[in-house]
Amino acid sequence: MPGPIDYSKITIMPDFDTVEWWMGTKEHKYLVRQCKDCSHKWFPPFPACNTCNSMDLGWFETAGTGVLHSYIVVTQPILGAFVEAVPYVVGLIELDDCHEADGSLVRVGGVMLDDEEDVAIGLPVTVEFEQTNEANIVVPRWKISGTAEDTWKFSE
Repeated sequence: MPGPIDYSKITIMPDFDTVEWWMGTKEHKYLVRQCKDCSHKWFPPFPACNTCNSMDLGWFETAGTGVLHSYIVVTQPILGAFVEAVPYVVGLIELDDCHEADGSLVRVGGVMLDDEEDVAIGLPVTVEFEQTNEANIVVPRWKISGTAEDTWKFSE
């Protein structure tokens, strides 16, 4: 498992577009933005739908499960909070229950709780919620939750 992230070295300031998302993570809910006009879903949240330009937006609560679509391994910490965490894996997750009108899955990024040798493209993942030093800030992280037949790993 990667080392701990030192959340005391990061200031997370929810803004107008993310405050409800942060409230959801505090309740252990993984939300994605959803347009009320065309049903387009996306993450991270921003103030207008990039499909129809509507500003009539809401939230879609996902089950917090998906499949690892891709990943990178971070070996150089960019922020002081990640010095003890390297190396760590950042995954691109296709959410199981978050489909677009054309059937494609919505993808979200997130820091994995697993080591590089344990991850592979195609494995199922589940969101877990990690409390920070701020009572109102809970950070979602992703964890491998099972096995799959056709997986792929990066090699050196």
